[in-house]
Amino acid sequence: MSDTFSTLAAVDVSPLFDGAEVEVADTGAAMLAAMETSNGFAATGVPGAASLDARIGNLLRFFELPEPERLSLATRRHRADAGHCYRGYFPLPEERGWAHNEIFDFGPHEPSRAPQDHPVKRFLEETNQWPTREPCAGWRNAAEALFDDLRALSVAVMAALAGALDEDVEAVMSKFDDGNGTLRILHYPPPPDDFVAAHRETLPERVDAAGRRIITHRHTDACVLSVLWQDRIGGLQYEGRDGTWREVPSGNGRLSIHAGRALALMTRDRIAGTPHRVVGTGLDRCSLGFFLEPGFAEVIALDEDERPFTYADHMKDDFADLDVYADVMGDAVAA
Repeated sequence: MSDTFSTLAAVDVSPLFDGAEVEVADTGAAMLAAMETSNGFAATGVPGAASLDARIGNLLRFFELPEPERLSLATRRHRADAGHCYRGYFPLPEERGWAHNEIFDFGPHEPSRAPQDHPVKRFLEETNQWPTREPCAGWRNAAEALFDDLRALSVAVMAALAGALDEDVEAVMSKFDDGNGTLRILHYPPPPDDFVAAHRETLPERVDAAGRRIITHRHTDACVLSVLWQDRIGGLQYEGRDGTWREVPSGNGRLSIHAGRALALMTRDRIAGTPHRVVGTGLDRCSLGFFLEPGFAEVIALDEDERPFTYADHMKDDFADLDVYADVMGDAVAA
């Protein structure tokens, strides 16, 4: 970790699980204050933190599967005969882009349902893609259990934030009743010498202020909350509202939590989406993200014409802005 950057502040979230009502309220206030200044926080006191590194390490064994087995789960963007493009495997990019990594995504056992006749309904409601041969015995069951545990953490954080914002907590949390979310594992091999993190017309980011190579371009997640883990290599950075970049601590079961663009919509920008990026050291790096999402049919805002704007609408807009979906969405994103 570089001395050039300050470290992201920590918040003890243990009162969310075993604290009195006043302690939960205090924790919500502390989390909100961190969101309003640093755009996120490092979570301490997470239940089961001592075993988290081992559990995630087990999940990351997916990347040990032979390449043909991983590619059998690849999305339609990468495998023409695939029937899915939202859940599954995303191999290393063939062209230089905004990140150099391979990804595996999965969601809840039962997909969230989008509004009837929504243009991207068939994409959003994809079932999970699982390897035919598990990387190790019990791997899928362990993956699904980790999804459930990280979702429970993110729901508890969201409820406390809603309380700190003086929102109707029950009304806010009803939007998360159908169990929606995405768990993503990522593997960053050392990038090619000519790799530069860039996205569309934006200026490329090459190195951070400490001279370390940027391997994932600055971006903001589409979801409500992101719960992130990284191995001891580290490299994750959050950008605060004042433009200051902060290092996110890594190792020892540490998690960090930040906001996505959907939460900015839901809170009318009281909580902003968190810009973040990754810097590399030339070593292999792995990470995990759990992304809390409301049900696709849930209204998260009003559009410019004061009409209900659902999470499915938000995801449709997100797909339309991502090159990776450009050749699989067809007329859906233009509808």
